[in-house]
Amino acid sequence: MCIFFQLPVQAFEMALILPGREKFVDFYLLQQFPVRKYLSHLKLLKLFREAKDRQFFPEHVWEGILRYSLTQPIQPEFIVADLNKLISKLTGIRDYIDVYELSASAFGENTSVDVSTAERKAMNALLVFAALFNRPNLVKVLIKYSSEPLLQALFAESLYHGLYRNVSHFAMSEVLQFTCNQFAQIATDLLDKAVTVSPIRGHGILTRRFPDFNNKTPLEIAYDTNNKQFVAHTNVQSWLDQYYFNFVKVKGAWDNLKLFLSAIFIFPMYIWLSFPRLRKVPPVPSRDDIPSQDGVFRPKSAQDAEKILAKVQRIQAGEQAADRSTEVVPRPPFMEMLRAVWAAPAVRFYTWHMFYWMFLILICVDIMLPPCRFIGVDIAVFVLTISMWCEIVLRTVYDMQRFRRVHWVERSYDLISQTVFNILFFLYRIAPYRYDHPFAGRVILAFGIVYYCYRVWGWFYYMDKTIGPLIRVTVQMFRLDLSRWIVLIAPFLISTSLIFMGVINPDWPATGDDWRHAFYRGIFNLFGAFNNELEYTPACENPGTKVSPNSYLPSAPNGNRWIHKNRTGLADGQPDYRCWSGDYNNYNCATISFWSYFFVIQYYVFLKLGMGNMLTAFYVTRNIAAARQGPAVWKYHRCRIILDYATRTSLPPPFYALGYIYKMIRYCMKPKGSKGSHLSSGVATTGGNDSGDSFTYWKGLALEYFRGKEMQENMANMPRQQLDMLTGIQDDLTVLSKKLAAADRKILDVEESTKQTGVFMQDTAGHVMHKKQATLAEIAQPWPHKLARTSLYPGTTVARTFIPNDKVDWKEPLDDYRPEQFDGKSAKDKIAGSADDRPRSRKNSDISRKDSALNLQHVGGYNRADSRISDAVPLPSWITTSDKVPVDYSVNEYGLPLNPFGRTGLQGRGSLQRLGPNHKVFFAITNRQGDGFRFIVHQVPPKNISLLPQSVVGNEETEYGVACLILDAFLFDSNSLSGRDQDFSDIRSLQSMYDAVEKQVKGRLSSIIENFDRKPISLREVYRGYCDSPLNTDNAWLEVVVFQLSLPAFGIDRFTSYKWRVYSSDAGLPDFDAAIVRQLATEYSL
Repeated sequence: MCIFFQLPVQAFEMALILPGREKFVDFYLLQQFPVRKYLSHLKLLKLFREAKDRQFFPEHVWEGILRYSLTQPIQPEFIVADLNKLISKLTGIRDYIDVYELSASAFGENTSVDVSTAERKAMNALLVFAALFNRPNLVKVLIKYSSEPLLQALFAESLYHGLYRNVSHFAMSEVLQFTCNQFAQIATDLLDKAVTVSPIRGHGILTRRFPDFNNKTPLEIAYDTNNKQFVAHTNVQSWLDQYYFNFVKVKGAWDNLKLFLSAIFIFPMYIWLSFPRLRKVPPVPSRDDIPSQDGVFRPKSAQDAEKILAKVQRIQAGEQAADRSTEVVPRPPFMEMLRAVWAAPAVRFYTWHMFYWMFLILICVDIMLPPCRFIGVDIAVFVLTISMWCEIVLRTVYDMQRFRRVHWVERSYDLISQTVFNILFFLYRIAPYRYDHPFAGRVILAFGIVYYCYRVWGWFYYMDKTIGPLIRVTVQMFRLDLSRWIVLIAPFLISTSLIFMGVINPDWPATGDDWRHAFYRGIFNLFGAFNNELEYTPACENPGTKVSPNSYLPSAPNGNRWIHKNRTGLADGQPDYRCWSGDYNNYNCATISFWSYFFVIQYYVFLKLGMGNMLTAFYVTRNIAAARQGPAVWKYHRCRIILDYATRTSLPPPFYALGYIYKMIRYCMKPKGSKGSHLSSGVATTGGNDSGDSFTYWKGLALEYFRGKEMQENMANMPRQQLDMLTGIQDDLTVLSKKLAAADRKILDVEESTKQTGVFMQDTAGHVMHKKQATLAEIAQPWPHKLARTSLYPGTTVARTFIPNDKVDWKEPLDDYRPEQFDGKSAKDKIAGSADDRPRSRKNSDISRKDSALNLQHVGGYNRADSRISDAVPLPSWITTSDKVPVDYSVNEYGLPLNPFGRTGLQGRGSLQRLGPNHKVFFAITNRQGDGFRFIVHQVPPKNISLLPQSVVGNEETEYGVACLILDAFLFDSNSLSGRDQDFSDIRSLQSMYDAVEKQVKGRLSSIIENFDRKPISLREVYRGYCDSPLNTDNAWLEVVVFQLSLPAFGIDRFTSYKWRVYSSDAGLPDFDAAIVRQLATEYSL
């Protein structure tokens, strides 16, 4: 079972519909997928309708070329009729796709064509679809598996050539032209490879006609699409050289002359010519002559075996000379040799060339003869010109019938020119009334001589290898550069010509002759200057010719004078001499003045030194630009001339009618199967056949070529791929080295952290050993601070930079000190051990700022927050010197405050409320019970952590007022400091605080405890200043104030969150809270 039966058709269809699926199509065609069984005209319509790449075809083909609307759907009539019209418009090939044969082959009903033909036509239709949707890679895949890859490559080139000529979008047109050149290169490479592998097949395909392409040859297809790259290729030109001589070999040099003389005198062809194409082709060996599968040649008989053995023995004995004897090849029949010589395009070319020069001699003699006396010469000229006109008409009809390219501009120029000349020549040189206008007849003949002499360039000189490229460049110079130069110089030429007449000869009569003289002077100054333009002449210097104010001029001219008059004969009411502009009475005399010299000199300078050199520059630029393309263009037009003369007759006008009659007779006598199979060269070429072996050969050649191209692309991309791989490896090594460096830094950080931890543990051990003996001030503000340098930051994974003890002070330099920055989201939620549970509705209870919004200013010992924050208030520092003078802390270059106790290894706000000092109040409520010392602790939910009553100080609050709020919460067992909406904002001293506290306590407890209002209470400030806390950073720190309130003994409900606790050495409080209680207990014991 074949593999293609296992391949789903839907997948092949989707690979065609979706762009970029060329590898899927390649895989299907490699497995010999039968495209003919898939592609019907309905499937082709579906491909055009459902193709996903909708950019090129709808915009540039459907709307741009076919002029349909983008909203108009593709109808079945497009496949049936419009598609072939579009192909004909783009390539000139008519009826390329037969939709009925496509559908019949797809449905298995087409028995008129074989399988290979049906497959080829289906592939042709797919190639058109791929080209119209601008999928060059898919077109290459289809060419790769085509049985006619060279034809398909040329056809794809012609499609893209037509597309880029009809697409108006400039950028897309350039892309299409580049793609067109790619397929031209593919066709050239395929031909080159074919000639290298098999010269007979490679050259033979150039003359084979293909029915799918209007019975054209590959060379005609390339020529019709202006494929200069293919036509100018070395192999094609080599074949054209042979075809130019009709494959007749000429011995020695002067091959054109020898071939032409052999055609004229006949006998030299036995000396100079050989006819390898007329030799009998040996018969194809039978299967018995083919070596067996084991590689051993099996002779047919014993006699053959004896001959082979005898030959081997002679070679072994050194008798090789017997095999080198020259075999005498008999010459072909005389008539075949004669027909081959006269059918050569070279012979036809020189025959017509020789006749044309004879015609030129005749027409030149005719113009020199006296008129009206040699009517026979005029009739001969007329007959020859009419025959040439008829020959051009016949060739035009022939080219149109064969769908060959017709250069309509050049052909129309020849037809119109010769038609007009023949009509006028007959009227003024042959008709009976020719005697009435003999000079007009001579002028018409002069125009004819000019036309026919100039046409020698394009008709005959172009074949010369030296003159041909020069003619092409010269034609472009005259057609492009000279016309542009004339446009540039025309305004200057017209103005200066009229200025000459108006300034040098100002009194020239206005009879029309002044315009002729101005034109004559301006035009002929292009080729040579009038040197005597401003010279003095003796005749003009006579006294009688000088104009003076008192001289009288008659009112009418006397032959050499001109007087300006109006209709009445008077000079506009003025004397006659006032209307005379020049210096002389004779208007032929030049008026010499400064302005005459000025205008003449500027004209010659601009013309000779400017515009003349500009024209030379145009020609040089054109020559340089045409030097690259000149040879290719000449080879292309040379091919046109050779193919043109291959279809002409061997006899020139007016005898070419006999040649056409002879060709028709030979065509009718040919067998039916051989008609139209090759070019009309007179010799049937032997270049390959139309058998399946030839198709298999070209298909295998295309597969080998494209596989070689793929290998070349892979090899070309291999250095880039290797470079990318090495670059990737280098990048990976760079990343790995960075990771290793980061690991090294982390190891160093771990070592440093371990060292820091050891130092901290030692400090902690010493602190634990001495904290019982240390005072509250020593614990709150040790030097250097310790808790503010502990890592990690509480509640986070942020690590501090290690700061040695001797580098804590800001005055000590510390290179590359760039600690990490941290700013918490909610200060209230992140302050560990805070008893501030005031609601968020309280002012400034949760301030969150970005660094860019902070602009701290150093103002007299405290910092002021950014004025853009509406509730910002001054925050004085509680840190004082021993003399009770507030510490004047500093700010850095960014305006951020600096911790007065030095570096902490972390910058930013941290989890505190604000940058700078953050104030907090601790309220110790104590009493005596017997010999014990008791204090109030607040069990903070949800974990019921025991803390001293405490709270942070918000904006517009004082520490005294906050202490009163703490006391109020204690007295009424509230977890909120604003539960009763008490206002203590006006309390700003310790004395006013004492009054408020006394009023609070006695007002609350007097009704509960008997005679409580008579018992004394005391209030004092225990500590105010810096607090060494893990929450501190370089730019934010904690400052506390500690108040003590001594109350008489009273009991508290056991269900409240406030409890009495008796002091012991292990109070279970945080360090700072425990230090407060310890100091108060110590003072109590004293």
